Amino acid sequence: MLIRKNISLDDKYLKKLQPFLDANDGNLSAAVRDTIEIAETALTHHKSIEEAIRFLKETPAKEELSDTIKSGENLIINKTILEWLFRCAKGRLSDEELVNELVNPFEIHNMKELEDYLNRISRKNQWPIRTSIKCEDIEDPESALILLSNATINSREFFAQLIAHFLARWKQLDVEHIFRRANSTQISFKKNLSVSLNETMPGIRKHFGYLDIVCRELDDNTEFWTQLMHTYNVERYNLVTLHRNQFEIFAAGEVPNPIKNLERLSKQSINEMPLPDLLVYFRKMYLATQLVKNIEICFEPGKESITIFHDFKNEKVIQNLVEYFSNIFRENGTPFASSLYSSMIVFKFYEEEEADSGLYRDKEFTETDII
Repeated sequence: MLIRKNISLDDKYLKKLQPFLDANDGNLSAAVRDTIEIAETALTHHKSIEEAIRFLKETPAKEELSDTIKSGENLIINKTILEWLFRCAKGRLSDEELVNELVNPFEIHNMKELEDYLNRISRKNQWPIRTSIKCEDIEDPESALILLSNATINSREFFAQLIAHFLARWKQLDVEHIFRRANSTQISFKKNLSVSLNETMPGIRKHFGYLDIVCRELDDNTEFWTQLMHTYNVERYNLVTLHRNQFEIFAAGEVPNPIKNLERLSKQSINEMPLPDLLVYFRKMYLATQLVKNIEICFEPGKESITIFHDFKNEKVIQNLVEYFSNIFRENGTPFASSLYSSMIVFKFYEEEEADSGLYRDKEFTETDII
């Protein structure tokens, strides 16, 4: 029985029917019948239209992946092993060759093409990662927001680093912030023109390469660093690290000048450094040397101070330590006064006008200063 019904189709659906229309000499009824036959066949093997569509979209990618496995371009690897490799690679920077292996810069000219390319690569390699890019200027963005969803946090971390290297090299975008959630990773980028193309962007090194120097040193001097870490562990970190020249001066009972060492760490002159920056670098350096047990900093305006905790008992050693640290603050030029307690050294810093009034001064220590 033939039943005639009127149906309405948008132009986009008519365009999708065009191959069926061509096959049936423009007969729309025949084209619709062929479409129904295909839909019935798809639903025979799938639970829903959405599942059938997803299967049909992924099938060419699976076939292409199979071809690359046969050719030796790709390999099959156990998911657990791959996750372990991703986890162990955290904190280490990838080589540029690896970045170019994933993202071909000659196929991408703007951020929209990058988004499409990354999603296409994910489908091709059967990775569950999905990429979304938002920016105002797709050609030369000043900033961008990238959302990686699905997969595991370690695989997203590895994928995010490759994208970050690509954007740094070709768009001079640096990582500003990263927000890691259970099922997504969000990375914000900002233009950085102060770094040359041959250098690693500071944001990439901070968020993705925080272990890179450590790992390279371990690779290059494995025996030395393994023994050193073993020694620190056995001695419960009760060891002190000092430059050889400074140790010699301390051993002779004198006080060395630590300014050059701190300037090498901060890569700037101490007398030109703002006090807050100096205090931050001071804390980083002397906690790492284990010369002191802990350091607390107060940045409150008008009450700037630094409290140094130690466990030395010899009075002469403590006074030498105060003089050692005082050399740094004298070089900075900020007026200060110091107080000694049984296990603490406190440096308080003051404005120039307070120092000029005679209320505070950089002073030499006597026995009465030790409380």
